Amino acid sequence: MTPDERFERIEELIQTILEADVRNRAALQIVLESQVRTQESLRVLNEPVSRSADAADARLRRIEENLDALIRAITSEHTNGKGNR
Repeated sequence: MTPDERFERIEELIQTILEADVRNRAALQIVLESQVRTQESLRVLNEPVSRSADAADARLRRIEENLDALIRAITSEHTNGKGNR
């Protein structure tokens, strides 16, 4: 292989590498844009889930409070009934 052939081969390899780099950069840009869209979609989807979880927590607290009040009322009634005997 002559020096000129070697230089041609090196130039071809460099050109191939540069073209691959351009394709890689384009692919990375697509991935980045996709990640941004995915993150925004997740944010939008997470909002109602978070609100629903908060509402469920509030309902559970009210149920627990009502159950505690009911238990106190039953205990009080039961104690009053035993004390009258």
